[in-house]
Amino acid sequence: MFHFYRCICIAIVGLLLSGCSNNYSGDQYSSKGVGEISRTDRGVIISMRRVDIKPEEGPGAGALIGAVGGGLAGSMFGKGGGKVLAAGAGAAAGGLAGHMIQNRSQDGMEYTVKLDSGAVITLAQGLTPALSVGQRVFVINSNRDRSRIVPE
Repeated sequence: MFHFYRCICIAIVGLLLSGCSNNYSGDQYSSKGVGEISRTDRGVIISMRRVDIKPEEGPGAGALIGAVGGGLAGSMFGKGGGKVLAAGAGAAAGGLAGHMIQNRSQDGMEYTVKLDSGAVITLAQGLTPALSVGQRVFVINSNRDRSRIVPE
């Protein structure tokens, strides 16, 4: 029965850490962008290329969640002083893993769009929605959230 609880704890930590990675998709809004009125321009994609999107470095929720989960998982091993050491090692390993998951780079696309106004803009975002050169698009310019490019 003890092994069952250990497995459940490790599975929960894994699920929590998987939610710590950033998502730069053009299909996803943060809570600060919901309800915002944004200026939208029409245009056509004139070029695109793959890029790596690397989040800002620094400790965040991933490290905190990983440390707590790792400490809990580690505390299920050993007895007495060994239990404390296992919890500390689990917290350190979980914090490092959470930090690395949160700060891993993602594949993205850099789009260059010629707007109907004649201006040319460039914007990088995640891989969804899938767009192509020559496609008509809307460029959504946000003041509070990320700007994005979506199909027209």
